[in-house]
Amino acid sequence: MTAQGSAYHRFRRALDRGNVTEALSAAAELQFVGLTEALEFTLLLADGELAKYERAALRWHLRFVYESKNVDIRESQAVLILLVAIPANRLAASALAELLSRRRGLEQACEVLVAWARGAESGVGLAADGRSAGCWARYVD
Repeated sequence: MTAQGSAYHRFRRALDRGNVTEALSAAAELQFVGLTEALEFTLLLADGELAKYERAALRWHLRFVYESKNVDIRESQAVLILLVAIPANRLAASALAELLSRRRGLEQACEVLVAWARGAESGVGLAADGRSAGCWARYVD
């Protein structure tokens, strides 16, 4: 561990501050990033890193389908359509939160989406569920 803290703490701090560069750097050192924090990082990219956002959103969608049980094609399509719409319309994040809450019970992911949709001017991130696995840094490079 460095004087700045563990890679996870640096990643979490970067998400909380809205710092894409630091988040990406710290994520590269992590072996696992939870599905909720991966979504939070994806949303961070939506505010200016559109090409990276699109790659990250697609990877998040794939993880969502893979890690969730019994996702049918209609639900998968709805999630992907809402992810595509998010950079242009913050209300799409609220709609995605509603879908994930109603169909999947992903409360922490919903909180992240709702906070982002509201503008999240405070820059305060939310804690991850820590249950989902997957190296996130490779998804946006």
